[in-house]
Amino acid sequence: MMTKSLFRRRLFSLALTMFLLLPALTALPVSAARTQLGEGVGVPEFSADSLFDEEPEEMPGPEVERLQGAYLYNFENDQVLFEYDPEERVYPASTVKIMTAIVAFETFAGKLDSQITVTYAMLNEVAGNKIGFYEGEIVTVEQMLNCMLINSANDAAIILAHACAGSTEAFVNMMNDKAVELGAYNTYYTNPTGMHSSAMVTTARDTGLIARYAYSIPGFIEITSTPKYVMEATNRCDFRNIYNRNCMISKYYSVDYYYSGAVGMNAGATQQGGYALCAVAEDAADNLTYLAVVLGADGEDETYYNYINAERMLDWAFASYGYETVLSTSQMICEIDVNLSSTLDYVTLVPERSISVYLPASVDLQRDIRYSYNTYEDVMDAPVEAGQEAGTITVIYGDEILGSCALITTSSITRSEFLYFLDRIGDFTGSRFFRATVVSAVVLSIAYVFIKASIRERRLRRWR
Repeated sequence: MMTKSLFRRRLFSLALTMFLLLPALTALPVSAARTQLGEGVGVPEFSADSLFDEEPEEMPGPEVERLQGAYLYNFENDQVLFEYDPEERVYPASTVKIMTAIVAFETFAGKLDSQITVTYAMLNEVAGNKIGFYEGEIVTVEQMLNCMLINSANDAAIILAHACAGSTEAFVNMMNDKAVELGAYNTYYTNPTGMHSSAMVTTARDTGLIARYAYSIPGFIEITSTPKYVMEATNRCDFRNIYNRNCMISKYYSVDYYYSGAVGMNAGATQQGGYALCAVAEDAADNLTYLAVVLGADGEDETYYNYINAERMLDWAFASYGYETVLSTSQMICEIDVNLSSTLDYVTLVPERSISVYLPASVDLQRDIRYSYNTYEDVMDAPVEAGQEAGTITVIYGDEILGSCALITTSSITRSEFLYFLDRIGDFTGSRFFRATVVSAVVLSIAYVFIKASIRERRLRRWR
């Protein structure tokens, strides 16, 4: 006969077994489901059609000759496209006046109408090309900037130096400090005009950095792009006609080197430094602007290689680079399966926006451009709205990421309420709560049968 203590021990063991077994039975299926849903989600993969084994071909640069240094830069995309001996130290010639203008613009920022009285000390320092100002003549900072940048006038540069710093020496210190600030560490100035000094040197790369900074100063490029400047009458002189010495801008001194896309900068020469040029040209239709720097070029018999090389560099840049559409909103990227719809079982994904980038013309878009995309889910549930974000795509050229954007659905897909109802039933029957309820019911049923049998056996033994 089963005693009460034995019956209680069996009942306690059964309850303990149920308690330990229930979490294991309900947890394992759910963990497996989470692992399956997580696989592949958010992991970018290269599309098979876009992979390639070859590296992009390097484009040959422009042909340059009879010069000491060159530098070619695109403003819109902040790219250096070409360099020739960019760290070779050379004499800067009149490119010095670009730095002179930078310091003057910043010293008199918002006060370009400030008046300057020309003194004997200023005029006594002048050598080389000049306008011919008079002692006691009253001029403005803006007038001197125009005369210096348009006509490369040395007297205007000296007048600005004294107006800014009180002396040429102090002004030159400001110029050198600014060069260091801009990262032009191989540049050293001894005067504000560009007249030859064996100690005054620069490089094509440094001159490019300085010219790029000058381009960003409001008013600088407008002045240097002026073919002819009319200086108003002063207290000592009638009006003056000032012509641009940059032959890419003005035809006054030569018609051979005029460049239709040129918009400014500076040209000049010294016997020791050769012919120098900083030229900016643009193509407004394509929104492209280039800076060409040529230093230490030869010149003879009215053939000037600063202009010849700059024109070759600019022509090459306009012909060899441009904007290409590497991703279009009409480009189908992939398809995703859709559940709970009785009309469509998939939806197509396309880029949310087009991507156009600045690339060499030699790029083969079919061969050299590749794509990496991922979707947020492997399967979408209806309803789906057209334009709904469903993933991302990245455009790659070589080792460079050209851009990224969202992937969106192309169409709307309605939900079938009947399929949705069946899905909810499936979700419920597969839920932890439902499984726990079923397991608990089975265990309790077994326990009930066991207890009932035990009681019945006890009663039978008692009757006997």
